[in-house]
Amino acid sequence: MITNIDNVLLIKYMRKELNESESQRVVDWLQEKEENKHFLFGLKEAYMLSRWDELSDKAEPEDGWNELKKSLRKNQPSLQKKYLRVGLRCAAVIIILLTTGFFMNNIFQKQPPQYTMIETATGQQSTLTLNDGTIVRLNQNSKLIYPKNFDQHTRNVTLQGEAYFEVAHNVKKPFLVDVGCYTVKVLGTKFNVAAYSGNVYSYTSLKEGKVLIIDNQEGHKVLSELKPGTQLGYNKKTGDYSVKSIDINAIATWSLNQIVIRDQKLETVAEMLSSKYGYTFDITNSKIEKLKYNITIEKEPLDEILSDIHCVTPQVHYSIDYEKKLVIFK
Repeated sequence: MITNIDNVLLIKYMRKELNESESQRVVDWLQEKEENKHFLFGLKEAYMLSRWDELSDKAEPEDGWNELKKSLRKNQPSLQKKYLRVGLRCAAVIIILLTTGFFMNNIFQKQPPQYTMIETATGQQSTLTLNDGTIVRLNQNSKLIYPKNFDQHTRNVTLQGEAYFEVAHNVKKPFLVDVGCYTVKVLGTKFNVAAYSGNVYSYTSLKEGKVLIIDNQEGHKVLSELKPGTQLGYNKKTGDYSVKSIDINAIATWSLNQIVIRDQKLETVAEMLSSKYGYTFDITNSKIEKLKYNITIEKEPLDEILSDIHCVTPQVHYSIDYEKKLVIFK
């Protein structure tokens, strides 16, 4: 009878993932009984056969696969007998493993997750539906990295830039958006995240449902629980953050080719304009960066918006360097 061993070790052995202590445990197990050796090596041969198409597709001619194929074809009858003997010898143990929840299909077919990246350029937006039904609208100059298939426990994506999420509800599998400085954790909701790498602040605005903001830097503590109509602003330089009420109707208006700015400071306006027009903004006068604005932007050129800002607040002057794509407020 086969001596007991942790099933996970057998899986890791076939995938060549054993560490030093685990390898010693397998060696000790193999030395206990000759039958253990027959079982493990027979199981590995079956595993390799189950991956034949995958491995042969990846192999190069110089790796000897052509010779191995010829040998297998030549000796096919004897091989069939050999694997039949191995199968009969191991049948009882395999049945036990299956009945205790050890599914052989997981050994043969489980593969590392495959990730997909979608990226938008200036002036470009994109909409996609993830395999769980979640809809993501990606703003310009943004990047989303996500697995083709989510695992059994969580739904993890990584965002650089801005996106609006309509998350499919699943109480057993939270949806996690990693933006670098923090992670947005939800079960099912609608929210917008603006987390451009060149901006000092990242913003998460909640339209429906509930989200948790989890700090990636300090022990993954919960920074805040957002309710509909609230927005968290996070300073990536200092780690400071604040939550305020906002107009729900102003959330993700960029997806309608609009930017609605309500009661925002000039420094925040500059970040939003930077995202839309692809210019770098520099505020050289500290006295004006706290001025607040209400602006709705659709298809107006940048110089028109800057002129409007100057008209509303004459103390704000600006210059544009079109070659360097730089705007200076002074």
